[in-house]
Amino acid sequence: MGGPCRPALVRCGRSSLLWPSPLLLLLVTAGALLKPGRALQNVTSQLFGAEAFGTLAAFGDFNSDKQTDLFVLRRESELNIFLADQNEPYFKPKVKLLLRDVVITSVVPGDYDGDSQMDVLLTTRPKNQPNADLSVWIFWGNNQTLDINRKFVANKTFYDEPLIMDFNGDLIPDIFGVTSESKRPEILIGRNLTWHQMPDAEHAVFKPHSHAFIDMNQDFTADLFLTTLSKAGEPQFEIWVNQDGDFAKPQHIKEKPKDAVVIGQSVFADFDGDGQTEHLLPACADTACQKSVIYLSKLGLDEWFPVLQNFSDGVNVWGFVPHSNDPTTDEISFPITLHIGDYNMDGYPDALAILKNTSGSNQQAFLLENEECRNASCKGARRSFKVHWALSDLNQIKDAAVATFFDIYEDGILDIIVLSKNSPKKELAIHALKNNFEADAYFVKVIVLSGLCSNDCPRKITPFGVNQPGPYIKYTTVDANGYLKNGSAGQLSQSAHFALQLPYTVLGLGRSANFLDHLYVGIPRPAGEKATRKQEWTAIIPNSQLIVIPFPHHLPRSWSAKLYLTPSNIVLLTAIALIGVCVFILAIIGILHWQEKKADDREKRQEAHRFHFDAM
Repeated sequence: MGGPCRPALVRCGRSSLLWPSPLLLLLVTAGALLKPGRALQNVTSQLFGAEAFGTLAAFGDFNSDKQTDLFVLRRESELNIFLADQNEPYFKPKVKLLLRDVVITSVVPGDYDGDSQMDVLLTTRPKNQPNADLSVWIFWGNNQTLDINRKFVANKTFYDEPLIMDFNGDLIPDIFGVTSESKRPEILIGRNLTWHQMPDAEHAVFKPHSHAFIDMNQDFTADLFLTTLSKAGEPQFEIWVNQDGDFAKPQHIKEKPKDAVVIGQSVFADFDGDGQTEHLLPACADTACQKSVIYLSKLGLDEWFPVLQNFSDGVNVWGFVPHSNDPTTDEISFPITLHIGDYNMDGYPDALAILKNTSGSNQQAFLLENEECRNASCKGARRSFKVHWALSDLNQIKDAAVATFFDIYEDGILDIIVLSKNSPKKELAIHALKNNFEADAYFVKVIVLSGLCSNDCPRKITPFGVNQPGPYIKYTTVDANGYLKNGSAGQLSQSAHFALQLPYTVLGLGRSANFLDHLYVGIPRPAGEKATRKQEWTAIIPNSQLIVIPFPHHLPRSWSAKLYLTPSNIVLLTAIALIGVCVFILAIIGILHWQEKKADDREKRQEAHRFHFDAM
């Protein structure tokens, strides 16, 4: 088994990528022979060795080598950056940052001063004060290193973990949240690090919030989604649509589902594959989460549709694990969260969730597969979630606390990382599970950079490691049956409360090997700019990675894109099929040649024994 590998650069044409019909039989046969016996494979020791402990807090390419690194918290106040390596263990803790007398609550990598180098934002609170306001520290990246003496500390504290967004459309991350001074949302603008007050924000913010910065109305410009409190003290959701680069008053305010007593973190995904973002909300009908439900809502509609409400495996009833804020401990409590990713690359996003046995104390990570809804309970939702109760390796991890998707081998296939509480080191244990399921499906992997530089970047290094919130990606193609297929996703739309979103987007294409007809990428725009900043690429080859550099920002036609082909198992299957065809043809040629040679020998013998009358 190899480690994370850098894909090779290729040039693609416009012709359709379809399998020749003579190869189909051999290809299917080869696929059956090579199909793995298990859907998941535990590869923790190959990835981390003896360092598989700590709290995974964020992802990002810190050293700009096109391979994603891991940001891990240890001992409450220590940040370790595990850099991807080519040799085992494939992730090694090579950068360390230690703070004193504080507890680090979140990590958000990004370029906060616009120098095209990755900086690291930390939120902290004093020890033994779980309800204290949060301080914001930004440690400036310097030649792919961090120096504890080169930092910025905000002069205001935050009521809750901030949302990292691009408020003014300059592709430098800004910091949004309610400060302890004004009790109203404020934005710490990137680069200059000056404060800007959010206008017309009337409602208090719900804690723990699940704010998001994502396109909600299909105009390829990220909007602002806020989790607030109504005047009656009930959670509600506000959508602030970006109009000509400006966030006006909320265009739509939506109440929570009537039966929901406890709500979790809102997440956003193109759930039914129609190219539009849907709102998913995990919730409980009681305070103990004995009855759990996942709701779906579409933009502009007040109605909620359940997409999963039967949490029974036939023997036990399971439910979400409610958020705890115990003042007697500094142990991190994770809110109810769904982590979204297309596990089987069928074009419909799946989810990972932590569920607890309602009649016991065990909690485990479960895969929720997105499937077509075939019963009347779905109502307005065309698809629903199905829980995989007996997925080997995943369900064997006891006392799971967090589960998320991650492309471990940089091959476009989303694997799984689970954090559990059964580590002997008094830290969370890290488990890495390689995804062997549906490895013959197709995908496209897109990462949108900041575009602050192109060919004139510092030290001539393209800033692949700069996490950029706000870009929106959408594709259109034709599936294997000839029907139009859409898919869309936002990049780094959420950053608080261990959202653990990846700095890239992996969009599943199903088993259709056709080129993507159109792939659109949009980025935020500044106030007063009416034109949408959006560019289109055509004939994108499947199983490839597209790195988009939007430089300059205001001229989409000048944006560049680097296409990398990602090797996968289908390459091996193709080789086997081609070799099989060649062997088959050579065997036929050999048999025919042998038969012809025998016929020639027989004819010569007959000629030798023939009586020649001419000689008489």
